Amino acid sequence: MKREREFLRDTVAAATEIGYVLTFLLGLSFMSFFSVWTWEMQDSRGDVWMEQAMEENLDSVAAAVERADMASRLDGNITYAEPVELLLSTAVNLEFKMLLTDSGITMQDKGLTMVSTRDISAAGTAGHSGEIELAGIEQVWVVLQNGVITLTTSQPGV
Repeated sequence: MKREREFLRDTVAAATEIGYVLTFLLGLSFMSFFSVWTWEMQDSRGDVWMEQAMEENLDSVAAAVERADMASRLDGNITYAEPVELLLSTAVNLEFKMLLTDSGITMQDKGLTMVSTRDISAAGTAGHSGEIELAGIEQVWVVLQNGVITLTTSQPGV
């Protein structure tokens, strides 16, 4: 009788231990699912922020190009320079490039997975050209000189 009682006590203890293990495994699986879910949510939100930063960069540079165009309409021999502060300046691994043509400004990553453009009026007398790598660049200069509007990363005249 005593032996049956000990055996019964051991069964209860074993059941408790198994319950602890199952509870631990259940918590671990919930934590894993939650981690994957939050990672995906953060990753997709990061893509949205990056697209918004690209749009903001393009809007700022396009506005500066339009002002340079306006200056070229006033006087064909004028020299004009304007700095534009950029977002995503620390995103070195994305390898963004900005291209200026007579019809617009394009910003794209190296793999061409993220491409965004802005049309410009090009109503001035100046031509438009320029290509710059944006990796680690905090400021872009829009320069009107000798009848051509260009993009550069260095301050003109320095």
